[in-house]
Amino acid sequence: MKTFLIFLISYLIGSIPNAYIVAKIVKKMDIRSVGEGNVGARNVWHVVSPFWGIFVFFLDFLKGVITYLISFYFLRDNLLIWLCGIFAVIGHGFPIFLKFRGGKGMAIASGFLFSKFPECVLMGTLLYLILFLLTKNFHLSITIAIIITLFVFYPLFKEPFNEIIMSIFFLILLGIKRIIDEPYMRKIKAQNSYWK
Repeated sequence: MKTFLIFLISYLIGSIPNAYIVAKIVKKMDIRSVGEGNVGARNVWHVVSPFWGIFVFFLDFLKGVITYLISFYFLRDNLLIWLCGIFAVIGHGFPIFLKFRGGKGMAIASGFLFSKFPECVLMGTLLYLILFLLTKNFHLSITIAIIITLFVFYPLFKEPFNEIIMSIFFLILLGIKRIIDEPYMRKIKAQNSYWK
């Protein structure tokens, strides 16, 4: 019963739609119908302002950290902790508070992974920032940073192989969510002037 409750709490934490709330308060807009239609920090950065985009990223990152801390404190089992992270990411992507239309999950996943592997994620983040400054290409930079983090930084800090596998599975979920969202995002982009 306790495990189920922590899973539910993880999902509900993930479901808190920070991007939607901030966009509504600051600009009185529905973030789902502007920009790329994504309920996430990157969309807020573009359609509200960079400051609020960073703020939303921090809030979503914090959701991942809080999920990890709660699951670690109450469950202790590594597999159950991972499942809590998965439920939180599912909550972010399919939030009950927004009729199950949420964000892609990069920020909340980053917060959860940072809590489990702080050194690896910190180095991966620094690598991403350097690559982005050099290339100005978000997707290329994040892809290279993730690959190097998993296959260089994880072994460097002696993380077990099963943790690499779980992290890959975790990130695959984000990729699946992006594929699911792609038709909707193309439709929203075509309907408004943001990001053009």
